[in-house]
Amino acid sequence: MPRTAEAILLGYVLVLGSRLAFAQAAGPPAFEVAAIEPSDPAETMAIHRSGNRLATSATSLEFLITWAYDVHSDRLFGKPKWLDSVRYDIVANAPEGTQTAPRTPGQPTLLQQMMQTLLTDRFKLALHRETRELPAYALVVAKGGLKVHLAEVPDAMGQNPFSMPGRGRLLGTQVSPAMLAKALASQLDRSVEDETGLKGVFDFTLEWEPDTQSTGVDDEAPSANVGSGPSLFTALREQIGLKLEPRKAPVEVFVIDRIESTPTAN
Repeated sequence: MPRTAEAILLGYVLVLGSRLAFAQAAGPPAFEVAAIEPSDPAETMAIHRSGNRLATSATSLEFLITWAYDVHSDRLFGKPKWLDSVRYDIVANAPEGTQTAPRTPGQPTLLQQMMQTLLTDRFKLALHRETRELPAYALVVAKGGLKVHLAEVPDAMGQNPFSMPGRGRLLGTQVSPAMLAKALASQLDRSVEDETGLKGVFDFTLEWEPDTQSTGVDDEAPSANVGSGPSLFTALREQIGLKLEPRKAPVEVFVIDRIESTPTAN
């Protein structure tokens, strides 16, 4: 996925999906009806939910799979070349009267399960899980400690925790370390696991030079801003007090066995 506002939207939608779930119905959760159309190339990627209606525009199948299965794109294998380039508009309705309900920890929401069913039925998606050793990052507290104020998790979380007004500028409101890890993963195209041990939420502004390359290995070194801003790794340490440590560990991945680019009729 490109390192753009679209990539941050991916991190945000994964967070949003963790709070939205439909009440369990008999059988595999599925939308009552779903209209799928090719997107206008000029459209901007977006996803909206209102009541029992879910609408997306300019969303790729790679985006929809990673959201539906709550997996980052670097853990999705067997991807055809068109998976992130062919875009669709989807309008889907859940059964009338379904209500939101808390998510079971470690399980996809009912809304995500409905999208899994749609991908299977309409795009003939078939996949399996494997364990592979992959490079990743661990989000930890940097030397010197946290540089933002940590507050208790509010009873009602805001619906727009992230905004990205421009390249290399990310704003967060009432964001947990786990939520930030997902947003960083979208920017880095690599999985980021929250290992801070911090409980609570915080507000932040993160500014960095998008084209500055860094692996995070020399994160303890002071930033050298000669005519440019800091790397994302340095900005994270200096502005928030968190650090990304490179890791390699066995992780669960999803392997696509089959998928079609043309959806079947509803």
